[in-house]
Amino acid sequence: MEISKVFNNNVAVVLENNEEKIVMGREICFKKKIGDTIEPETIDKDFYLHNQEVLSRFKELVVDIPLEYLEIGEEIMDEARLSLGKSLNDNIYISMVNHIYTAVVRAKDDILVKNALLWDIQRFYKEEYQIGKKALEIIEKKTGVLLPNDEAGFIALHIVNG
Repeated sequence: MEISKVFNNNVAVVLENNEEKIVMGREICFKKKIGDTIEPETIDKDFYLHNQEVLSRFKELVVDIPLEYLEIGEEIMDEARLSLGKSLNDNIYISMVNHIYTAVVRAKDDILVKNALLWDIQRFYKEEYQIGKKALEIIEKKTGVLLPNDEAGFIALHIVNG
């Protein structure tokens, strides 16, 4: 696959069958530039984002947010799809990863945001809230940061919106 844009050592845009695809993997772009190739076996994750607005937002996201948060978001999305048995809108992946990264940064600075809708979320969106609770476990396992249950509610709302 030919590189059309390098974001960092771990993320690039490649062209495959005349369609842009974002690929991720540890050091897949190390010492590479536009026009070089990436071997498929070095790719950990790939994303076809058919909506140009979503693709643009995703490109901005991968520049600013470490790869581990993109992986966390993908794991949570997989959990949500499996648990709910539904497909989810690509837009929520981007907004959720951004939210999770920001929440972890805030928690490290001892800034906690209360979720005024938490009780309602727990009551009306039980499945999504349980996915949010599972997401907190995934986040803690990957980052070492334990986020409060308020964040499970925020993640549940991202899923509901998707």
